[in-house]
Amino acid sequence: MLNTVETSRANKTKGCAVTYRTASGEMYGTCPDTCNLKPEQTSTTEIDSAYLSDLIRAVPRRGWAWTYSHFHWTTWAFKLRHGGTVINYSADTMRQAYRALRSGVPTVTVVGPEFWRGKGRRGRVVRCIAETSDLGCNECGGPKGPICARLDRDYIVGFTAHGPARRKAADKSEKGGCYAGQGNCAVHWRHLAAELRDIEETDGQKIRRFATSLRPGTRLRHHVAGDLGTEI
Repeated sequence: MLNTVETSRANKTKGCAVTYRTASGEMYGTCPDTCNLKPEQTSTTEIDSAYLSDLIRAVPRRGWAWTYSHFHWTTWAFKLRHGGTVINYSADTMRQAYRALRSGVPTVTVVGPEFWRGKGRRGRVVRCIAETSDLGCNECGGPKGPICARLDRDYIVGFTAHGPARRKAADKSEKGGCYAGQGNCAVHWRHLAAELRDIEETDGQKIRRFATSLRPGTRLRHHVAGDLGTEI
């Protein structure tokens, strides 16, 4: 199940195009059970390979497209290419993040607020610009595009745990903490999961059609909520 929004009104992604993805009847159904932020198990273990191929190609003309995945990077990084959608590996720990970065994979991770105060800070970690300014994804990186949409970068992007469940998100020993499972995002995501599945168009076909329809130069954030898992 896929929902598309041509112009986001959310603070962080305001002005960008965005998508939401879920499985029929289960909002977490496209997210892998290995995700530490996922509060409930759904037996989701496999990537939808056809959807992945379409996602890589779903980039607006002269624009940028990016997303994040908790599926291990070894299962999808071989698909990445210049000019395609950039998938960022969402690492649960800094150790995982640095290992992926050393392998040339775009990588992000969630940290606690103390990280930016120097406690435990090390290596090349760049903080999301939306956390320290009034700028969002639509302004990030200027004419070069958002830093999360840069395939060949030598730094990790860090996001401070946020939302009602931010304590869980920052605590790697505790499951749960997904920001998308709270507040307005959760209401929208849950509603999408309850809709009837479109049997005439796959998620991949829909996402490519959507990207093609956008004005040139658009910034497209795939999966404000959701991941690469199979719909079934």
